[in-house]
Amino acid sequence: MALLEVNDLDVRFAVRGGDLTALRGISFTLDKGERLGLVGESGAGKSVAAFSILNLLAKPGQIAGRATLVGGKESAD
Repeated sequence: MALLEVNDLDVRFAVRGGDLTALRGISFTLDKGERLGLVGESGAGKSVAAFSILNLLAKPGQIAGRATLVGGKESAD
């Protein structure tokens, strides 16, 4: 059983003139004893991904298309 599973994480920000897609289709599984590192250039979405997984994304951010499992239980959106 996965400790953390993220499937198709999408994050959008409402901006003037429409929505800006910050993340599209992020998926990964983390098992007990494993480590995961998010790497990328500045502005690539590392912090947005982490805040979204923890349900700490501030407005105007919108989490869409997410199924996050923690210890086999689906997390609340």
